[in-house]
Amino acid sequence: MSTATDTLPGQLAGDLDFGLRGRRAIVTGHKGGIGGATAALLARQGVEVIGLDLPEFDLSDTAAIEPAMARLIERHGAPDILVNNAGVTVLGSVLETTVTEMEDVFRVNFTAPYALIRAVLPSMIARGRGVVVNVASDQALIGKPLSAAYGASKAAIAQLTRSAALDWAKQGIRFNCIAPGSTDTAMLGHVIAQLSARFPQRLQGPAEEVYTQGVPLGRFADPSEIAAVIAFLASDAASFITGAIIPVDGGGTAQ
Repeated sequence: MSTATDTLPGQLAGDLDFGLRGRRAIVTGHKGGIGGATAALLARQGVEVIGLDLPEFDLSDTAAIEPAMARLIERHGAPDILVNNAGVTVLGSVLETTVTEMEDVFRVNFTAPYALIRAVLPSMIARGRGVVVNVASDQALIGKPLSAAYGASKAAIAQLTRSAALDWAKQGIRFNCIAPGSTDTAMLGHVIAQLSARFPQRLQGPAEEVYTQGVPLGRFADPSEIAAVIAFLASDAASFITGAIIPVDGGGTAQ
């Protein structure tokens, strides 16, 4: 377990040079958690970061995304990097999750990234280069109880990554996906609180302990550790990696 005085590997990433200076990145959900750590790390690397987050940019309004992105690109210039990070969740089995709730989750976690990719692809194709990093979840690779809609949405973005990587490889555009495990974010805190309040009878102990025990490294990830992997995938050091789904989960999916 890390202590307050330990320095996590991801926090050292700010001392590394990923060779990204002068590039432009769009990062969704940049105001906190993994998105906030990613935006901060990229900015320290000399990247011009354009953040998309509530309330200024509502990813659930999927019909407005492509026109809004066209205006944004006209104003700021074409992005070199797109990080689809923003996400929402809902807890429950299929019978405990309404179709409307499922559609709300898919709208933000899958349809919005799909629309954002459509919006940035033409300029990336024109220049013959570009990087898209999608942020899924370990639930893109494994099932978890009480997570039917969320897990399905993350599996969908992982599969989109594979297909898009094949479609656009010859144009020099790389698509990769990371699958974070339990990460110390506000969303995870909300999930743990909701599990404890709504489903205590289905947990084998306190929710936070159950989640921690599921991580072989014995702790939650710091958002900076996830951001470091995103920066690597966005860099030329990852120039021969495309179509990959990379777990960043402390060994969770290795079990």
